[in-house]
Amino acid sequence: MDEIAVLRVLHVAGAVLLLGNVTVTGVWAAYLYRARHRVPFQQVARAILWTDLIFTVGGGTLLTISGILLALRRGYPVAGTPWLLRGIAALGTATVLWLAVLLPAQLQMERADDDEALRRAYRRWSMVGWAATVMLYYGLWAMAGRGGA
Repeated sequence: MDEIAVLRVLHVAGAVLLLGNVTVTGVWAAYLYRARHRVPFQQVARAILWTDLIFTVGGGTLLTISGILLALRRGYPVAGTPWLLRGIAALGTATVLWLAVLLPAQLQMERADDDEALRRAYRRWSMVGWAATVMLYYGLWAMAGRGGA
């Protein structure tokens, strides 16, 4: 079995899980937020937390581990490979935003007891979340679109 091929498949699967989840979650959360007077948004926030734990963390972990192994197996010098550095920086930035801003906002949305608290937490989550999503797509572009191997 070709180890590099397996690692590539795992790397792409991790990227699909991560990018797919953050994109789809952002879209359906926006739709359900607008219906928050008919749909209990605390349950939506709980679903966001669970899908993040399963797909965002799972996909990001798969992406990171397979990416490290691919770089090692192929002998890429990380510091001397600009597209690799840009991809790592994009993933790192998005991860820091998720840990520092998005995760706390998700917890606040789940626990919000009035519409104003929910609105503030959702606005912060949505704005920073879309910025982090753009960073992830930039990372994809850096890794696969412009000279990535």
